[in-house]
Amino acid sequence: MFYLRLLLVNVRGPKSFAHLKTVNGHQCQTYREACQLLGLLENDSHWDLTLADSVVSSNAYQIRTLFAIIITTCFPSQPIQLWNKYKDAICEDILHRLRIQTNNPDIQITDEIYNEGLILIEDQCLTIANKLLIEVGMIAPNRSMHDSFNQELNRELQYNVDTLQEFVRNNVPLLNEQQNKYTKH
Repeated sequence: MFYLRLLLVNVRGPKSFAHLKTVNGHQCQTYREACQLLGLLENDSHWDLTLADSVVSSNAYQIRTLFAIIITTCFPSQPIQLWNKYKDAICEDILHRLRIQTNNPDIQITDEIYNEGLILIEDQCLTIANKLLIEVGMIAPNRSMHDSFNQELNRELQYNVDTLQEFVRNNVPLLNEQQNKYTKH
């Protein structure tokens, strides 16, 4: 509604709603896109600087919360660009938690981790403004990927410690000198 009102105030003599979404002969998909093309929206430099400052001084949960507040209440013109720029910082705690849970410090950030971050942000957006990410110009998270991710993580964590310790006891003596050198770390 905000973007429609903005267009109604700024477009002279609109003949239809479709006319309001047409900019220089291009039919926009949304009123928001038309507002952007007409230069009626501020750029996102203020939100970019705000998020950049938070990356320096806040943890991932706080950055995620700030991002959710910005996209639900401040209406940045390019929220996906902000997400792409700050998604590593937004998802850093998810990566850290996964590394601890799997006892694998070499795990790198993946699309599944970004998806987890999007789900957490969407949950916050629902709490703040009762809006899905798609309603605030973002990409929708894949909730089925989230379920698969959790199942895979649970599978990785379901192992018998005694069996693994026995395997190590039986196989470490079989290592050659070079291999054995790396087990001392």
